[in-house]
Amino acid sequence: MRRLCFSTVLTALAVSLAGCGADSIQTGTNQPVAAAAPAAADIPAPAADGQAVQGMPLMVFLDSACLIDTGRRAIGADHQAIASNAAFDGVLTSEVHAEEVPAEEYQANFSCQNTPYLMLAEGAAAVKLDGQYRLFLAEDTVEYEGIFKKKEQVSEDTLKWLDFYYSMPEADRLAINMVPSEFYDEFGPAIAMETSGEAAPSYLAALTEEDLAVTEALAMHYFTEVDITFEGVDQIYPVDAGEANYANAGIEREYSPGNIVIYKVLTVKDRRDGNPFRFISIARPTKSDDWKVINSGY
Repeated sequence: MRRLCFSTVLTALAVSLAGCGADSIQTGTNQPVAAAAPAAADIPAPAADGQAVQGMPLMVFLDSACLIDTGRRAIGADHQAIASNAAFDGVLTSEVHAEEVPAEEYQANFSCQNTPYLMLAEGAAAVKLDGQYRLFLAEDTVEYEGIFKKKEQVSEDTLKWLDFYYSMPEADRLAINMVPSEFYDEFGPAIAMETSGEAAPSYLAALTEEDLAVTEALAMHYFTEVDITFEGVDQIYPVDAGEANYANAGIEREYSPGNIVIYKVLTVKDRRDGNPFRFISIARPTKSDDWKVINSGY
């Protein structure tokens, strides 16, 4: 499946403030090995005991930097969740009060002494909480599926897109077949491997960059000029074959890949009113025809 470069202005995701329940470990050769982590799910909420103070995130100090809990499962260089029995680099050894910021190596502001950690990159570490490795990042660092960059290396639009991307459930994230442009070079080889097989192309892979640009502009126009009650578009992104609307009999299902695209859209009005994303389907009978809106709704 091909992923596409994409950037747009999107909403921000608040950092998780959940507490922690660290594994107790032993040093030396008798150290127990945890079971492998589930393959595809966000980390469950930590145990109630040892929760962070309200308003303060969990933090650790590693490699001369204070790292903040993202609430997300840590992803490795292979773009897969790090297994709970993965070899670790060291353990946390001291703690400060939950309302304080740790400032010494191997220190945390929660009761998790002897908790394993792995350094993933400068400003990024995986800390083992509740049997699974969770991602901690420095304030100047961002992550996309196991790729780490400094905020100064990416655009403001990409930063907002990443906040939006990680605000969604994992199942919804998997339906987004695009890669922010700043991360594309690192992700490119994996993308090429995915598209090297003989399987039929996805709806998005069958479209050109020009097709996507034209149809996105048409979707924006619809919610801005055609129906002004929506007051414009706040967030928009295309979805692939996993979206059930492609199978709508008599409407979307009548169009083949390369001649249809469905966008998930949050309008300005919907965002203000607390409504969910809506869909807009744009299609053409053949490649020589013009794109038109054929369906819209929840």
